[in-house]
Amino acid sequence: MSGQFILRLRKILAGAAFLALAGPIAGALAAPPDNSGNPALPQNNVAGTDAMLHNSIRAERAAIAVANARNAIGRCDKDGFAVARNQLQDVIIGASHHAGGATAYIVHDAGGEDEAALRGLKTTLWDEWQAACAKPKPKKEEASVSAGAGIHAGRINLPALRYLGFEAALTLVQTLGVVAGENEGSVAGASIGGEGFLPVWNMWWAANLSRSGTNVASDIATIDPMGDGLLIPGPLGGASGFALPSAGGLNVVNNAEFRGQYDWLDFHAKFGMPYECEELLFLPFFGIGLTRGDTNARFSGSIPGYGRDFEYNTGIRVDTVSLLFGTNLVHEFKGGNLHAGGLASLDFNDASGTDRLSFTGFADSRASLDNDDTTVGGRVWAGATFGDKGSPFKLSLDFAWIHSANVPVVTRDGTNPSRLDLESADAFVGALSAKVSF
Repeated sequence: MSGQFILRLRKILAGAAFLALAGPIAGALAAPPDNSGNPALPQNNVAGTDAMLHNSIRAERAAIAVANARNAIGRCDKDGFAVARNQLQDVIIGASHHAGGATAYIVHDAGGEDEAALRGLKTTLWDEWQAACAKPKPKKEEASVSAGAGIHAGRINLPALRYLGFEAALTLVQTLGVVAGENEGSVAGASIGGEGFLPVWNMWWAANLSRSGTNVASDIATIDPMGDGLLIPGPLGGASGFALPSAGGLNVVNNAEFRGQYDWLDFHAKFGMPYECEELLFLPFFGIGLTRGDTNARFSGSIPGYGRDFEYNTGIRVDTVSLLFGTNLVHEFKGGNLHAGGLASLDFNDASGTDRLSFTGFADSRASLDNDDTTVGGRVWAGATFGDKGSPFKLSLDFAWIHSANVPVVTRDGTNPSRLDLESADAFVGALSAKVSF
C-alpha cells in the first residue's frame, strides 16, 4: 500500500513540475508574472525578457548574456553573438548541475526548471538573430526550359575587296588594287533558340540558330588611268590577265559596278554553372559553334575605247568550328534584370571557292581557292530583360559589338594565281527578342 502511495505521489510531483515549467514559457508572450505569492514558483526575472528563474545569480548572469546577444544582433556581429550564446550556455550548464536526481521526484526541481527556461531563452535569441541578420536561403530552383525568337540589325565594317591596277607609262611600276568595293553596310537577321536550367547539376544550357546577311554596293562612273596602262589581273596570274595601254585615253573604264553579298548561318550551344555573389549572378560558360559563311562578289565595267567589257565573279564558302569561352553577369531587379558579358572564340576555318574573270572576246579564266586557317574572334554585349524571374514571358533588348577574323578576301597580283586570305570584320548590332518559359 505504501508503495502505491509513493508511486502516486511521484506522478503528482512530476505533473506539478511540468505545469511550473509551462507557466514561464507561456508567460513569455506577456509581462513577467508576479510569483511572489507562491514561493515554489520562480521569483527572479531575466532582465529584458519574460523568463523567470528560481536562482537570482543565474538570472543576473543570463541578463548580461541576453544584453550582449541583443547588442550583437543590432550590429549583426556574428562573432559577438556567438560569444553571448556561449555565456548563456554556461549559465544553462550551471543550472543542469543542480537539476534531476532522485530528489526531483519528491521535492521541487528548481534547477531543472531554470535549465528549461534558459534553453527556451537561447532559442528565442537565435530566432531574433535569424530574423535580423541571417540571409534568407534561396528557394531551391526547379528545372526550367524556355524558347524564343528575335531579330537583330546594325552596321558592319568588312574588309575591302580590291580590283584592277595601273602601270606607269615610263617606269612600268605597277600599282594593284586601285579600286576598292564598298565595305560598309547594314546587317540584319533573325534567330531562334532555347535555354534551360538543370538544378541537379546546377547547369545552365543554351542553344541558338541565327541567320544574318548584308549587301554592299558601289558604282563608279569613270576609272581613268590618266595616261598609264590599265591592268586587269587574271585569276591564274600571268597571261590570264590583260594589260591595256592608254593609247590616248582609250583604256578609261566606264560604268563600273561592285556588288557584294554576305550571308552567315550560325549555330551555337553553350553550357555553364551559375553562382551568386551578393546581388549578382555570374554565369561562366563554354560551348561550341558551327558557322557557314557565303560570300559572293561581282565587279564589272566597260572599256568603250577598246570595245571590251570585263567582269570578276568570286564565290567563297567558309565553314567554321568554334570553341567558345565567356561569361555573363546578371543583376536582378523588380520586373527584370540588367546583364552584360563577353566571349572569345577560337575559330577553325575551312574556306574554299572560285575566282573567275570574263573578258570580251576571250574564254573565262578561273582559279580554285582554298585556305584552312585558325583565327580568333569575340564579342561583348549588354542589355536588359523585362519580366520577373518567374514570369512565363520575357522581352529583351541587347546591344553587341562583334569581331570576327575569318571574312574572305581575294588578292590578285598579276603574276600568281589568286590568293584567298581571311581578314577581320566588325559589327555593332541591336537585338530585340522574346521568350516563353515552360
